Amino acid sequence: MVASGDVMKRLATAIAAIALIGTPAFAADMALKAPPPAPAPVYNWTGWYVGVNAGASFGNAKTDFNGAPVTTFLGTVVTGGFASSEREYPDGFIGGGQIGYNWQFSPLIVLGVEADFQGALERDNENLSNPFNFTPFPGSTGTVVADYTTKIDWFGTVRGRIGYVWGNGNVMSYLTGGLAYGKVDLEGTNTVSGTVLTGGAAGVPFSITHAFGHNEVNTGWVVGYGTEGVIDFWGARNWTWKIEGLYMDLGHLDATSTVGVDHSTFTPGFLILNASSGQVTTHSHFTDGILRAGLNYKFY
Repeated sequence: MVASGDVMKRLATAIAAIALIGTPAFAADMALKAPPPAPAPVYNWTGWYVGVNAGASFGNAKTDFNGAPVTTFLGTVVTGGFASSEREYPDGFIGGGQIGYNWQFSPLIVLGVEADFQGALERDNENLSNPFNFTPFPGSTGTVVADYTTKIDWFGTVRGRIGYVWGNGNVMSYLTGGLAYGKVDLEGTNTVSGTVLTGGAAGVPFSITHAFGHNEVNTGWVVGYGTEGVIDFWGARNWTWKIEGLYMDLGHLDATSTVGVDHSTFTPGFLILNASSGQVTTHSHFTDGILRAGLNYKFY
């Protein structure tokens, strides 16, 4: 007969043996489980970057015209002058590059500065026509035609930026503003033509064309808004994309023409008709709306 104490000792020994047998298998199972993935590092916006961009530009040029009247022989002034205010929309493709530096002031705020230079194909043409009558000469008629083109040939900006980082830290929306500069241009011709009738003689035609225009590199200001985000190329995070809209004011441009003169001959009496077209002056104000997308490379 086995004592109860011996039974308890044998049971404890069996349980210990089973535990020892199961421990290596459990440990092996634990070793095979992969550790949880490490969280992706938060993107740091601080550093220099360069990039390229392309887009469209939608200009607005308001031009005030003043054309002096036409003068005929003997100093007679007729009504060929004109005054007008017109608006043109020189728009087109733009493309260029940028360079800048960001400083991540806090986890949510980024301060920076950026400079860019853009080639532009912004053009618009306007044709103004104004018929008139020679009051001192009944039956005489004429027309004054101003044909001109406004242009923005190129521009650049130097801007500050303040951005707010959101989402997982890989996207930044920003406000921007600063200095703008660019080449603005207005070129055109003014043509005054018609027929003069005097003393029952056959009509004497005349036509005067002279050019006016001016171009200048102006300075102004620019403000805008944009969004920029990180591109992850297989773990490399040097590249970012951006989309931004800007409003730019490039100031005013004035242009003045010379005075055009046409010499025509009256057949009866072999008299000479001298007709001159007065000076044309213009005053234009150039503004521009810009929408573009870009790609930046950040240096670590």
